[in-house]
Amino acid sequence: MREMVFRRASALIGVGTMVLFAALLGTAGAAGGSGQPRAHATVIGGSPAEPGTFPSLAFIVDVKGALADKCTGTVLAPNLILTAAHCAENLQTGAPYPAANFDVVTGAVEWNAPESQLSGVSRVIIYPQFSRRLDDGDAALLVLSTPTTAPAITLATPANARWVHAGTAATIAGWGKTHYPQSTQIKRLQDAPTGVQSSAWCLRHAGQFDPASEICTIDPPSYRTGGCEGDSGGPLIAVDPSDGTPIEIGVTIRARDTCPTRYPTVFTRVSDIYPWVHRWMLALKQPPAPPTTTTTTTTTTTTPGA
Repeated sequence: MREMVFRRASALIGVGTMVLFAALLGTAGAAGGSGQPRAHATVIGGSPAEPGTFPSLAFIVDVKGALADKCTGTVLAPNLILTAAHCAENLQTGAPYPAANFDVVTGAVEWNAPESQLSGVSRVIIYPQFSRRLDDGDAALLVLSTPTTAPAITLATPANARWVHAGTAATIAGWGKTHYPQSTQIKRLQDAPTGVQSSAWCLRHAGQFDPASEICTIDPPSYRTGGCEGDSGGPLIAVDPSDGTPIEIGVTIRARDTCPTRYPTVFTRVSDIYPWVHRWMLALKQPPAPPTTTTTTTTTTTTPGA
């Protein structure tokens, strides 16, 4: 049995943001510009997302010279994106990647759509309990230098995630390889159904797995969908049975080499990292815009001889 693979998808790029996104349609290079291993996951067996769906998804590009690593994330606030830690940290040194290297696209299911919004990143924040050796606590935040108008996703909390259990229907979503191997970068977001598995099953089949901080999924009985290269940091979404709200319950972090769908995809458990995420959301909360002041001009007309 092969071990889990830890890497991000990469593509050759040119100079400048517009050249970068055009080049992402071309041939993908070896994973990781520095040759480091990367956790990776993208949607296998999924379908192209319809316009207007998944409005809180973010396409993330980290430029490293002639290479660009790609990940997915979710909007938490106008200035904050949730993704995987291995998308934002050098796994050899433990140092965050430079914020200036990142570009984030929001607001559309196709990252090159006219309505998409492009933002830079001013700060990279790694979850302090992230273990590079075990890939545990794999989560990070990107602070946007230009706010997005894309809506925030609802996160699972320790209180509202108690309904998540073995058999819970869920959806994975992200940009990246739809089959293995694949040499071109897809433009449209993909999504696919899957199902949450029990911790006991995940411990047997998901390799290194921590039931307290991770979730694993698989798609029985068809075993048609699963994770692959390019979508690390993307969401695992389930519907709250009490009110029908879509909630992000997991952050995609890894899948098996060559992406076989008969093996599970593993996610960071969002309810486990929520207290840390919430503290940063409060700390970085932007003040409301000041009210617009309207000046009313009154014109008085004087009648001669009155």
